[in-house]
Amino acid sequence: KLIYARRFTAVMKGEVGLLLVALLIRCLLVWQGSEEWLGRRIEITTPINQWGRIKEGIALVEAGVSPYAGDVFHETPIVLVIFQALYGLGKWTVGVFFVLLDFLVALCLAKISSLYHKSLVSEQREEKGRYGKGVDPILVKDDHSLPLFVAAVYLLNPLGILTCGGHSTIILTNLAVAFALWMILKGNSVLSALSVSVATYLSLYPVVLVFPFLIISFRDKRALGVARYVVCVVFFTALLLWCSFSITGSWEFLRAVHGVILAVPDFTPNVGLFWYFFTEAFEHFRVFFLCVFQINAFIYVIPLTIRFSNHPVFLSYLLLSLIAIFKSYPCVGDLAVPLSLLPLWSHVFRYLRYTLVVLCMFVVASVVGPVLWYLWVHAGSANANFFFALTLVYSLAQVFLLTDMIYSFMVYQYDLKNGLPRVDKEGKPISLRLAS
Repeated sequence: KLIYARRFTAVMKGEVGLLLVALLIRCLLVWQGSEEWLGRRIEITTPINQWGRIKEGIALVEAGVSPYAGDVFHETPIVLVIFQALYGLGKWTVGVFFVLLDFLVALCLAKISSLYHKSLVSEQREEKGRYGKGVDPILVKDDHSLPLFVAAVYLLNPLGILTCGGHSTIILTNLAVAFALWMILKGNSVLSALSVSVATYLSLYPVVLVFPFLIISFRDKRALGVARYVVCVVFFTALLLWCSFSITGSWEFLRAVHGVILAVPDFTPNVGLFWYFFTEAFEHFRVFFLCVFQINAFIYVIPLTIRFSNHPVFLSYLLLSLIAIFKSYPCVGDLAVPLSLLPLWSHVFRYLRYTLVVLCMFVVASVVGPVLWYLWVHAGSANANFFFALTLVYSLAQVFLLTDMIYSFMVYQYDLKNGLPRVDKEGKPISLRLAS
């Protein structure tokens, strides 16, 4: 016990040191004014969450002009009011605010990992009698350092660091999503519903998280129940929209914010799939293909909910990953939270098949993508096809990771039920594959 206590203390000290390194990196970026150069990177920001456009929106408001009258500003009115107040206090205040938001996201993820890990260990202890023989090596063990490790994964993730340094307001959506998941696991349905409403108000797509949260709410005796949870989400969303109307004096913001997310009128390149296709598509086919593209972010919700209804936290991870892939204006910050949640299922990593492939695809997209962007936009020696090819690599890496996690999770559940080693009736080794 003394040896384990010393190891735990050493791990805790090491991870706290990593958190301090993450804080130092972010403070250094703020001090260097990174929002001026990172904020212009199309991988980090989009027309929806770019800091430069928020500054322009602030300037328009101060000049007495509606920021939603043109096609430049696409952030929500409440966020505009918040940053207008912060920007008036000085540039450093905004930078510190983004760093604080990032650490709040990490705190929420740590709390999520703690609650989920405890519930998973408790569930496996209760169900152990129903498991097959020889499954002890693959059962989840107590790991008190997991919350700090998850926080460190988020804070040291280059995607999260760049997002914070670029002052992308996607951090607000990440915070709302992480806080909603923490609250629903804690049994506080009201705050969870409020957070889901905020995330939906900011980015629209997080509305799909209502499905796994309803499952948790249905099973948790402390929660409000399904019907009341839905009523709370609708009420808080309506309240946010009414507050926005009170700020602007019109409903024009709906077209400029949520209308832009759905209609995709801005073809500014990003790491997603929409911009290139709709630049090339004929105008009379636009509505049809727009519906086809948009439905991808929502259509998988029902089958995944049916299949993983007994695992709502894992379902939440899947839906967040789908949002990062199929939303109309994605950035690298969308992937920061799903990647940080992966350590919650480290016990299924042994079943992953494409780890090296996914890792190489992410590295290639991260390194070659900016090079091809420079060759296309600045040097003029390449074209949009080169850069879009790398965005396809980035999206395919996410798809491979998502499908591999689904496969690994299902095989793990199979082994728990049927036991190890995996053999047929004649005692011969068998292998598993997903049915097509």
